Amino acid sequence: MAKIIVSFNGLVQQELTFNKSRLSIGRRPTNDLVIDHLTVSGQHAAIDTSGSGCFIVDLGSTNGTMVNGQPVKKHLLQHDDVISIGKYQLRFLLESAAAPKPAAPSAPVAAAPSTVIAKIKVLSGANAGRELILSKPVTTMGSPGVQVVAITRQGQHYLLAQVEGASLPTVNGKNIGTQAHILADGDVITLAGTQMLFTLGGA
Repeated sequence: MAKIIVSFNGLVQQELTFNKSRLSIGRRPTNDLVIDHLTVSGQHAAIDTSGSGCFIVDLGSTNGTMVNGQPVKKHLLQHDDVISIGKYQLRFLLESAAAPKPAAPSAPVAAAPSTVIAKIKVLSGANAGRELILSKPVTTMGSPGVQVVAITRQGQHYLLAQVEGASLPTVNGKNIGTQAHILADGDVITLAGTQMLFTLGGA
């Protein structure tokens, strides 16, 4: 579930919590989030939610859509991102990103399940040897405008999905297609000509 806080000139106008697959934003009254201002197009943008995360998509608006001050056509949203639509700012909050409630104390168990820690190690290119621990719910990698992918953590699994780019990434030499791909320990991801090794290990 996610929340949008709408502000104008620094003043909060409204808050909207949603869990639907598409949230439409625009000036027309048929939108899920109506912003009645001349700088906002009738059907300005939408937030699409899938297994890969929440994406803000500009719907060919007149004045464009920005995230954290950068113009975007389609962008994977992170917790606390600020979307600019016309003169309005929309702060995007992921409910799951809030501090989780501590688990109630329970009797000791024989063995608690280990936390899975995933890492990406760059195998080729200028950053060869560099490692990245996938500690966030969603991690994006790549070059905006060229090719960008997202790795989303869901429980004990990590899913790879294309965000933008003309060509799709490959895993172990095979095109992953348009659906999210579950990564396995030892998978080799090729992104814009750069090879990266995905590894899993217990904490």
